[in-house]
Amino acid sequence: NQNGEVRFLDAGHPQSTGVAMANALVGNFNDYNEFGAKASTPWIATSFDAYAQDSWKAGSKITIEVGVRYSLWPQWYSRNGNLASFDPRFYDPSQAQLVDRTSGFVVGGGVPLNGIALPGAPGANDGFDRLRHGLPDGLAVTHKNMFQPRLGLAYAINDKTAFRTGLGLFYNRPMINRDTALGGNPPFQIQQTVVNGSIDAPAGAARRDFPLVVTAQDPIFSMPRAWAWNVTVERQLPGATTVEVAYVGRRGIDNQRKRNINQLQPGTLQANPGVNVNALRPYLGYGPIGLAENTGRSQYHGLQVSVERRVARGVHAGIGYTLSRTKDDSSTLTDVLPNTYDDSAYYGISDLDRTHVLIANWIYELPFLQRSDWASRALGHWEVTGVYQYQSGMPVSVRSNDDFAGVGAGSGNQFWNLVGDPAIDPGPFTTSMAWFNPAAFARPAAGTFGVQPRNMIRNPGSWNFDLGVRKNVPLTGSQRLQFRIEAFNVLNHPNLGPGGTASAVNNNPNSGSFGFITTKNGERVIQLSLKYSF
Repeated sequence: NQNGEVRFLDAGHPQSTGVAMANALVGNFNDYNEFGAKASTPWIATSFDAYAQDSWKAGSKITIEVGVRYSLWPQWYSRNGNLASFDPRFYDPSQAQLVDRTSGFVVGGGVPLNGIALPGAPGANDGFDRLRHGLPDGLAVTHKNMFQPRLGLAYAINDKTAFRTGLGLFYNRPMINRDTALGGNPPFQIQQTVVNGSIDAPAGAARRDFPLVVTAQDPIFSMPRAWAWNVTVERQLPGATTVEVAYVGRRGIDNQRKRNINQLQPGTLQANPGVNVNALRPYLGYGPIGLAENTGRSQYHGLQVSVERRVARGVHAGIGYTLSRTKDDSSTLTDVLPNTYDDSAYYGISDLDRTHVLIANWIYELPFLQRSDWASRALGHWEVTGVYQYQSGMPVSVRSNDDFAGVGAGSGNQFWNLVGDPAIDPGPFTTSMAWFNPAAFARPAAGTFGVQPRNMIRNPGSWNFDLGVRKNVPLTGSQRLQFRIEAFNVLNHPNLGPGGTASAVNNNPNSGSFGFITTKNGERVIQLSLKYSF
């Protein structure tokens, strides 16, 4: 925070009133911290890609496609060379800084920036030669073996039925995000802190050094990749209608995620009562160290069915249905593992999983008065459109930011223990609704991580129906007017929960409405528009 941040606590200040709000009123702050000028990090990336493909018609009914793609993607780097990352390979425990066991402040000793690595070799003469170890500009290796084979086969069973299958390997280049933006780390951006001062004269407060909070990037940083495959049967039906049934699979490897490599072992805080967490961390002189690494895995299996009627007799319609299951141990780029040292319990149903998805759409051109005379222009050329969508609810877990395991701050929220059956009959919806049984979850024992299958609670599904009416008015030549009236959620049907990516059910076990749904979304919206085309 370049603007600075001040904290008022109940205790800790020599002249504390005993109440944080009262301390704020008289101006007695516990600490004030501020980052230096924001580092300018102009990111650059280069890439080289080549592709070769061959198509072989093995017979009158069989076509085989074979291809390979090669990618060479050096890691992102800064034009200014001002990247910095914590690298455990260069941390020397014998040079660790001293951390006060009560306050957690760095009180001297050791070598500052112990373990921080900068790109390049020594010899820059900028005062940071000891932080340079011959690392590449992007602080991670360039992978030169990214060959991506592709294979496809199409077989015409008869004039109306086709069979297709394919398999391929695909790499993905991660973009810059908050966990790989290494330009904000020290020594390029330093945090200054003063403690136990007065808001009227902050410069007179004692200066203290907090342990550094830094981000880090895996020096290997493999590129995420996925094997994808599909088997599809397509059949042409009477009435300009086509039906397609497909099995689609995908296996993700080296997905990006995050873990705090400065996490304590479970039970450490309970075994050391009264000791500040920063005096117990593996890398002294540092707070949480968020390591961005590409080590996650995922699997997707889906049955996809679609039926489409091309425009015939004024009707175009389609319907698609997907039955799928997605599992992973990192649903987003910034997923943080609760337990740095054991991720086995984190593999489960993905945050992105939606078991059922159904979408239907249609356009119907009303058949009367389609001529070009004035009566038809005034009264005809109407279209009715509609879209219906249903999808299963998002899955959630019961977790909180309580540190039951005693590992310190900086890691993912911890699971509560599953001690019973969470399933209940929700009953009728009135002003609130119990969606699952809160008594099925309990706090883990001190010094342990909770045991609970990830994303075992399923939110209620949602559906929506949109309807539109369009009036086309042909003018001269290619000119025309179109008037539209569109109603989104035309039935004004409420869906449970706040909408968007938020959970409908309250899954915070520390909340008074834990296990309940207390909000809804989905009001009707009507939109009118006029368009002139020429």
